Amino acid sequence: MAALCGICELCTKRTSKAAMVRHLALCAPKHDRASVRPSELYQLRVEGKGAPMFWLDVEVKGESPIRRLDDLLRRVWLECCGHLSAFEAGGLRYSVLVDNEFAPDPNERSMSAKVSQVLTSPGQRLSYEYDFGSTTDLTLRFIRVRTGMIGRSAARLLARNEPPVWKCTACDAPATLVCPFCMGEDNPFVCARHAPEHACAEDESFLPVINSPRMGVCGYTGEV
Repeated sequence: MAALCGICELCTKRTSKAAMVRHLALCAPKHDRASVRPSELYQLRVEGKGAPMFWLDVEVKGESPIRRLDDLLRRVWLECCGHLSAFEAGGLRYSVLVDNEFAPDPNERSMSAKVSQVLTSPGQRLSYEYDFGSTTDLTLRFIRVRTGMIGRSAARLLARNEPPVWKCTACDAPATLVCPFCMGEDNPFVCARHAPEHACAEDESFLPVINSPRMGVCGYTGEV
């Protein structure tokens, strides 16, 4: 299954995943906000690793620490229990575990590193982990950099995939619940009517179907 289309968060236009990048090149500057001064704005495409039906387009100020991008990803897609996270780019790992003055490994860096220091050329790819136990992995691609103004916020969401429709395995109706014990199997999705018939889960163990690659993991409900 793939969510082939997404919605622009700035103008609500619906377009394909591929065309959204082209759309945002024109739309994002039209929706800039008054600010003290222009900033370099770095646009990225974010996808669930192995789950490309989940995707975001975001932009973040180059002078901001990369932890501001981490904040946005947590808020939109991931946060459930305050788990640790890390980016990896060019053989360097940017972790919340590392402060500015001490790194246990020469390849470890702090998330205080500026976005402009981490993203060096369009086309660059990064990886991201949220929760080092029940990990949700993301892939990121640096699309472009432009000069613009987005107000006081360090980062903003530009576009997001339309929610995929998952079918109940019992009746083919749209599923509203997912069994966390069956994620990765053929039959984790159920509707409320058929949830009591699901073999391995009691009512209180089901999680809601969420438009996120974190769906079905570690009690994630999409609420921050």
